[in-house]
Amino acid sequence: PSLALTARATFAMTLRAPKDLTMVATGQPAGQNREGDWTVSRWTSDVPILVAGFNFGAFKKSSVRDDKLALTIESYTNKDIPDDFQGILKNIEEYERSTGQNAEVTLGTLNTTRLMEKARAEAQVALSIFTQLYGPLPFDRLALAQQPYPFFGQAWPMLVYMPLAAFFDGTHRAQLGLAGAANFYNYVAAHETSHQWWGHAVGWRSYRDQWLSEGFATFSAAYFVQAVYGKDKFLEYWREERQAIMARNRQGRRPAEVGGVTMGYRLDTAKTGAVTQAAIYSKGGYVVHMLRMMMWDPKTGDARFQAMMQDFVRSCYQQNASTADFKRVLEKHLTPDMDLDGNGRMDWFFRQWVEGTTLPRYKLDYRMEPAEGGKTRLFCQVTQSGVDADFKMRVPIYLEFDGALHRLGVVTLVGNSTLPEFDVVLPKKPKRALLCAYEDVLCEIGER
Repeated sequence: PSLALTARATFAMTLRAPKDLTMVATGQPAGQNREGDWTVSRWTSDVPILVAGFNFGAFKKSSVRDDKLALTIESYTNKDIPDDFQGILKNIEEYERSTGQNAEVTLGTLNTTRLMEKARAEAQVALSIFTQLYGPLPFDRLALAQQPYPFFGQAWPMLVYMPLAAFFDGTHRAQLGLAGAANFYNYVAAHETSHQWWGHAVGWRSYRDQWLSEGFATFSAAYFVQAVYGKDKFLEYWREERQAIMARNRQGRRPAEVGGVTMGYRLDTAKTGAVTQAAIYSKGGYVVHMLRMMMWDPKTGDARFQAMMQDFVRSCYQQNASTADFKRVLEKHLTPDMDLDGNGRMDWFFRQWVEGTTLPRYKLDYRMEPAEGGKTRLFCQVTQSGVDADFKMRVPIYLEFDGALHRLGVVTLVGNSTLPEFDVVLPKKPKRALLCAYEDVLCEIGER
């Protein structure tokens, strides 16, 4: 046992709980028996894990076996809501009784068990998506157990502590003043499920590498959103993350400009405010997203990115990985288009996006003219600004036809510069041309 998440071990635990409560823990259930007013349960983990623990309560349980994944997925929610939320309901009732007025709050009975199936189902779908993307897990069960804290979730091996508010619907959260951080509440099951890979199957070496866990989980949730809820929700997700990275806090600081993601929680000071979450979660996730978009191919889709991520899991399985480890694996899968320095390395990208604080600004100027045969000639000019002289980036141009986005191509810009105007003949006239339509680059865009 250790205070730091650095050493893995196997565990055998014997836990006692009052007989009317349900115990759930890390590892595999190894039997239970009744001893007077207590239920004694035993749990074992044959696979070495970083941390072991438990949760117990007056739980209702939902469980399903996914034979294709060889996984059992469980969900546990308390049958009653915590006392503080019970107090809210009583206050509303007292207000309406004493004033004769309607509080205009529609909380109803306010229970969390009715959404437990949704949380379990989303975790099951997420496990399927992430297994295909990252490779299989070394575990054969995952339990999602509710905890009374509204805002906090955490993933342990085979046991996810789910925030209470994740089991409220959007209307209830808004009426309880919990409407902010929509990405967290809406997709926390996918985020925490991904930590079975990022944090447990592959750990992080030091505070400088924690973004390999939290940033990768932020990215994973977005990947889940795109697969399950579609393009619009996916883009909404990344726009919320971009806002978190770029918005100024009470100290007037933008998280992306305070320090690189490898600074970790050292970024939080009295002068900078609380910026770390936006740095290692949001920007860390954006870093992975940008790599995915650079590796994306119109014919093979995410095949190259998927191969790289699975290689990273295999290379660092049951180890605590560093940022340098991830960079080495990435460089094994480098495409010629990404080799902007011509040396087979991604130093330029990690210097700018992992260690750096620059936020580039882009502007697309374009015009369209009729061409022969009913075609359209598109003239484009792209400008990069707000960067150092050696800052370089690949920036995709998209066209919108009949509500669908199609990538026209990618241009490379270096320093504060404007590319010479170029033109291309299109089979028909698009509605518009735009840059980074899939939030491909963490940037500001003129006339976005």
